[in-house]
Amino acid sequence: MKMSIGVCGLALCAGLAMADSIDLNYQGVAGGDGSTTLRINGTNFKAGHMVHEVLSGPNAGSQYNTFCIEIGEFATTGAATYSLVNLADAPAPGAPYGQSVADAVSAVVANAIAKGWIDSRLQADSGQVGYLGKMGAIQAAIWEALGEDVNINSSQTSDELAYYYYQLMNGFDSSARANGLVAAVAEGRQDMLYVVPLPPAAFAGAGLLLIGAGVRAYRRRHA
Repeated sequence: MKMSIGVCGLALCAGLAMADSIDLNYQGVAGGDGSTTLRINGTNFKAGHMVHEVLSGPNAGSQYNTFCIEIGEFATTGAATYSLVNLADAPAPGAPYGQSVADAVSAVVANAIAKGWIDSRLQADSGQVGYLGKMGAIQAAIWEALGEDVNINSSQTSDELAYYYYQLMNGFDSSARANGLVAAVAEGRQDMLYVVPLPPAAFAGAGLLLIGAGVRAYRRRHA
């Protein structure tokens, strides 16, 4: 268990050191007018997978779908440069969420991954049963983890979203965490979740570190 935690920490640090910003072109919520609706603070919001085109880095030209972590900003389409920061330090600008809120958001993502709704990079099979409802439910749970007044039982909230929200909450593991989860932040834009991948060289380095730690532990036990 301790080894696993150490590797996860290395993944985050190595990824942020490698690329601390990314250019994304926000295109809208998956499903467009067919995406699910959620009632929050007396207002209706579209909730679901936020569709972006990656404009920089090795994945330029690919699509990256993610989730919003800043409801106070308008969802403006178009290109922007996003800084990659620790989730606890988001939003930007604004008061940091802190680690307990970051952990709550990470738990939502981890539980959605465990159910097979999204993969470890937040991507999903759009052909799966209930795709739009599931993505809306994940987004609703994320906004709820951020402290928003989410009204799942409102008549203005889509029935499909509400159905999958309760599916997500069934057996919910609040201790679960998603690896490499960070925030992509840009002033004047809604901040988003992003997953920083662990580069192959870091995997090799982590393996050597763990082997070295194991050898030292072995020597101590047999000294």
